[in-house]
Amino acid sequence: MIPKCDDPIPFTVSSQIPTGVMYQGDGDCNVVTSKSGAGSAGWSGLKAECDAPFVTDTLEGPNGTTTNEQWCMGGCCLPCPGQYNLYRTGALEKGFKMTDTMRAISMVLSFILMMTYICLGKTSHPNSLILLFSICVFMFSAVIIFPLYDTKGMQCADLINPSTQQNNLKCAIQGGILVFASVATCAWCTALILNLHLHTVWNSAWVSTKYYTLHFLCWGMAIAVTASALILGEIKWEYATLCLISQDKASQMFFYPMAAMIFPAFLLHMATFFHIARITIQTGDSETMSRSTLSAGAAAVISHRRHVLMAIKIQWRAALMAVCAMVSVTFYWLFYFIQLRKINPTELQNHILKFVFCLKTGAEHNFCADELAPWLPPYGLMIAAEFLVSSIGTVIFVVFFKMELVHEWGEKFSQIGYLMSGKRQQKKEQDQFFVI
Repeated sequence: MIPKCDDPIPFTVSSQIPTGVMYQGDGDCNVVTSKSGAGSAGWSGLKAECDAPFVTDTLEGPNGTTTNEQWCMGGCCLPCPGQYNLYRTGALEKGFKMTDTMRAISMVLSFILMMTYICLGKTSHPNSLILLFSICVFMFSAVIIFPLYDTKGMQCADLINPSTQQNNLKCAIQGGILVFASVATCAWCTALILNLHLHTVWNSAWVSTKYYTLHFLCWGMAIAVTASALILGEIKWEYATLCLISQDKASQMFFYPMAAMIFPAFLLHMATFFHIARITIQTGDSETMSRSTLSAGAAAVISHRRHVLMAIKIQWRAALMAVCAMVSVTFYWLFYFIQLRKINPTELQNHILKFVFCLKTGAEHNFCADELAPWLPPYGLMIAAEFLVSSIGTVIFVVFFKMELVHEWGEKFSQIGYLMSGKRQQKKEQDQFFVI
């Protein structure tokens, strides 16, 4: 039961120098920190000293039990949130605090936009599409309330185990809302693009007559994806400060359904703008001629061109918003698909052992984190991806909250002030006097 100080560290690879294995340092070899109980041999297990940020695995024992198989090894565990300890000290805390703040701002601004369209009575087509889109974006941004209230309580079920829908009810609720709002946002963004295309290219108001179908498809898709994730138990925390569908199932259950809407919508959007560009360059002296001197075909071309320009003047905000939403979702998906899998603890296991060895040599945490950095998602790219999707609410506010809405709010408040001041009643009495 005596530790062998001249043996290599368990699980090390053969690529180290100078002898091909990493050996225990003198005086540090398998230091016994606790005697978990006396058995027939006097010891029931040995535990190695856990250097910060690692903590002792409280369940590690002779039968192979452990608190968490992914984040624990050899009697030591990375405390939750584990990935935060693999970057420079405080780096992810500061970065995700910035993205959380951005999402909170988006929540407030998207709420203002949503209430503006409701209170000012902008619920008819095509404003109703913007209203429904802003409702989805507000729900997408409002989930930030959960981590703002208790960030670590959102990420972690206890000291070591990350949150899942099984061990943390808040994670299940927040993750379900986020999945539902994300899919619904993409669905109504697609509806915006479809309406713009039909109205601009085909001069069709088809969308205005199919709202029951749109509600069924858009909300139905969001409900189906969310229900599938919850029923299969795939909601968990793995990244940033919010719970989402697990990396193993995220593409099949989450990103592919959104891609099925976003990419065709993007191609349709490109077709719309190519049509706009083609019509716009068809200028000439014939437009200044009276309609009576033109052939029927030429008159139709001019009429269609004027219709296209008028459509763009009216709907350019919806077009810009659709592009922003598509770029944000696509960039986030590519990051999630290509980079985020690097942070899977199973794939990182060998590299984490090198990180442990670096700490054992007495090096500072930031130095060891820099050594580990090539095998982790780039810090700047990680924060940029999260910041981009967190700013969607702010973007739609900037795009859609025009000066006309400010003037309408001013009129609304002046009417409320007029009613509360009693002048309306006073005017009514004066009218009655004149009638008499």
